[in-house]
Amino acid sequence: MLNLPNTLTFLRLLLIPVFAYAAIAGNFAYPWFAPVTFGLAALTDWFDGIAARKLNQTTEFGKIFDPVVDRILIASALVVLYIKISSLVPLWAIMIIIGRDILMVIGWVYVSYLGARIRVTYEGKLATATLMGAAFFLMLNFADGLIGFKVIGVLLFYIGVVLSVISALRYFRVGIDMLRHA
Repeated sequence: MLNLPNTLTFLRLLLIPVFAYAAIAGNFAYPWFAPVTFGLAALTDWFDGIAARKLNQTTEFGKIFDPVVDRILIASALVVLYIKISSLVPLWAIMIIIGRDILMVIGWVYVSYLGARIRVTYEGKLATATLMGAAFFLMLNFADGLIGFKVIGVLLFYIGVVLSVISALRYFRVGIDMLRHA
């Protein structure tokens, strides 16, 4: 069902290759284009949630599509950042985040197959928002070179890594409890 929230999520998906190309292209003429495009994509995550609740347009498709697109957006941003500034965004941290996301999707599919549903946790939402903020500031850093953007971006990145681990542990515990009672 293509309502406003799902349209915003689809727009976020379409913006991923746009910001990725703009960020990686060495001779791209507009250095601010990548962070602005990524920021717009990240904001659609916030707006689609608001629209779904306010307009009562929550759909089963959106409950699946939105978090999957979030995972793709985060993974894409992390790969771009690693390509551009691997000294600030180490591979081990990216592997933790993307590995967590892969395990979460597999677990979610399995639990859904059993007929249960795991709700998104506050820690998971906070980890996603923090990592989106980190990617935005780090992209601003390589667009402008201001040290403040780098410091904020790196700080948010490592907070996002910690929050990702915390949320993974929480989801794991919820999933185990659900399987015990299934």
